[in-house]
Amino acid sequence: MAQISGEDEVMLQAMLRQLFQSVKEKITGAPSLECAEEILLHLEETDENFHNYEFVKYLRQHICNSLGSMIEEEMEKWTSDQNQDEESGYDTVVQHVTKRIQESKE
Repeated sequence: MAQISGEDEVMLQAMLRQLFQSVKEKITGAPSLECAEEILLHLEETDENFHNYEFVKYLRQHICNSLGSMIEEEMEKWTSDQNQDEESGYDTVVQHVTKRIQESKE
């Protein structure tokens, strides 16, 4: 993993602080550690502001810049490899592409 500069580290810490402050009430109100973990795991589904957090925007942009072309390439391969009469749902494509990216040496 690439090293980040001190300035970037400070910026990331501020972004994470914003995210944590926003979810603090939800997490501290959870009856157990397991419930708090579930809240965090499903934050995108339950927090209408999820995609507005600066950290989420930053992370999304970083993933796009780092893996965007590889993801597009894998999606193209997957769709061209599928038979015309086979129906592949979106989840199947996402699972396949995710697995290929994770297993990639790149």
